[in-house]
Amino acid sequence: MLSGGEDPIDESELIVIDVSAASDIKTEVHALRKAFGNSRLVLLTDEFEYEMMVESFRAGIDGYIVKEIACRSLVESLRLVTLGEKVLPSALLDHLADRSVMPGPSGKSGADLVKLLSEREIETLRCLIMGYPNKVIAHRLDISEATVKVHVKAILRKLMVQNRTQAAIWAVNNGVDANAACATVAAEARPADEPAEEQRISQPA
Repeated sequence: MLSGGEDPIDESELIVIDVSAASDIKTEVHALRKAFGNSRLVLLTDEFEYEMMVESFRAGIDGYIVKEIACRSLVESLRLVTLGEKVLPSALLDHLADRSVMPGPSGKSGADLVKLLSEREIETLRCLIMGYPNKVIAHRLDISEATVKVHVKAILRKLMVQNRTQAAIWAVNNGVDANAACATVAAEARPADEPAEEQRISQPA
């Protein structure tokens, strides 16, 4: 387990948990969350495991990072976590592409989703799967950031989840196809000379 420095950990610090050095991730995350409630927790793992990622976020982590990430991207990802962002691995997108539609905890079908969410909310949910921030979603859907926030809050309420990460996981488990919309958001919103993101970021609602 690593922290922001050699000094004793205080509640404002970033804590990085190395999966290879932890015997029970869930127990350790709960213990750290209880002891340092205001700290930011990041899980550093050798390889992407979807189930572990889901359970880790449920346990209370703020970021899930695969060790193969480039050094610059690692530093930026950790910085974003300290700013309150949720960080998910880019490997999640490969997993979504290969993942077959499977029922989630709510058992909602595609038809049920249409009844549950408006068309704009579904488009916003697809963008949440991709991990895009409100500014990028607003650009893609041609709406204001304030309207995006309204849609996100409505999604969280209707899906009965607590944050954007949980909404994205719910969507994945229920077969929502992120590629149906927002797939070109990054290319449109990112300057031509800016490299593609190593990590997909999800910010609080």
